[in-house]
Amino acid sequence: MNRYNRGFSIVEILVAMVIALLGMIIIFQVFSLSEGIKRTSTSGGDAQQNGLLALFSMERHARMAGFGINYAPLLGCTVVAYNSGPPARDFTFTLVGVQIADGASGAPDGVTFAFGNSDLVLVPAKLTGISAVASTAFRIDNRYGFRLSDLAIVAEVGSTKNCSLRQITSLPPAADEIDHVTGSYVDVNGATVSSTFNKGAGLGIAYNAWDNTAQTGGRLYNVGPSPSVIAYSIANSQLVMQDQINGTSISIADGIVQLQAQFGKDTDGDGNVDLWQATMPATPTTTDWSRVLAIRIAVAARSALAERPDRTTGICNTTTVQPTWSGGTLTVSGDPNWMCYRYKVFETTVPLRNQIWLQPS
Repeated sequence: MNRYNRGFSIVEILVAMVIALLGMIIIFQVFSLSEGIKRTSTSGGDAQQNGLLALFSMERHARMAGFGINYAPLLGCTVVAYNSGPPARDFTFTLVGVQIADGASGAPDGVTFAFGNSDLVLVPAKLTGISAVASTAFRIDNRYGFRLSDLAIVAEVGSTKNCSLRQITSLPPAADEIDHVTGSYVDVNGATVSSTFNKGAGLGIAYNAWDNTAQTGGRLYNVGPSPSVIAYSIANSQLVMQDQINGTSISIADGIVQLQAQFGKDTDGDGNVDLWQATMPATPTTTDWSRVLAIRIAVAARSALAERPDRTTGICNTTTVQPTWSGGTLTVSGDPNWMCYRYKVFETTVPLRNQIWLQPS
């Protein structure tokens, strides 16, 4: 047989197999490395998007904080309220633009923003008559800007009484009267709707008429048809937003493992922030609340992918130092594997313009 037709020898085949195996090993190593880089980049990009989304949502509400409730003598009042649901529930919130629930030992904070959406009235009207516990009507000095279905907060200056939330159901011919009855009523569109926020027999608080001499007595805020009390917190590595008035809760962003916030306080009354602090006094006064002129917020977003430990030590070293922000360290060591992840910190400072423009009296 012609020697050119004899094919490959066993030695040639074995050499070819070794070369092919070496090539496959190199190809798979390159593929594994590139896939790891791809997964890390994708995970880091997701963390960046989640962090930006979380901060954008909070900043948007921070800029609205205090709108419609910026009246200094009543800041800090506890508002008792009712929602017929379903399910029916009693609830409370504080009449301030921004509240911070400071997390213990570096745990994530909770931040609550409150604001109205009336486009006509910013200064609370004065009660011209006593509002009894079971009363279904207010008498005020000027009802301009009050409309059907608007929510109103009634409060009393110069007392320790709680404030309360009511829903306007009728504007009778008497120019100084506003009704807030239970049951059904006809709204501005002519539709029959339910008075969701009015409770039968009232909320257990009576209010006195306004006294011009003493500058004390009842005032009535119009906070618009859909005011907001929005609470942000972290649960299961998600930023959660809860609407405390309507009782709804949604997840805003995944992979958010830390939230920290601080008040910017004007301690000397010169109109400038000179102290950043996450807490208020144990029993804050209206003066304490009126000195809050800004808020700064930071969120830490964590990559979804846990990186592999070091091959030599078996210990993760992707992140060896906890992330920081202007207010200090963002504690993420609650997870024993925190060093296996990458973190991105997003921070912003928001002037509280509605606090800066506060109505002093």
